[in-house]
Amino acid sequence: MEPERRPTSDAAPGAPAAALTEADLLFLLVRERYGSRLGAEELEAIRQLVAGIVEDARLLRAVPLGNADAPLLPTPPPDA
Repeated sequence: MEPERRPTSDAAPGAPAAALTEADLLFLLVRERYGSRLGAEELEAIRQLVAGIVEDARLLRAVPLGNADAPLLPTPPPDA
């Protein structure tokens, strides 16, 4: 049986998992999976990228959509 894994944060040692932000949790996931292959500068760059992606997702979630809203599907150009 594997031991229970608990996320830790460099920014908030001893903080409960609920206090971590979405960006912190996603960064911890990346660091857990790939941290052994990445340097400190690469990890910091990834932390910033993850924070940007999370912010973009927050902005997208803020756009209200109705039931009639659908994605714009690509259409082929008309034959000339």
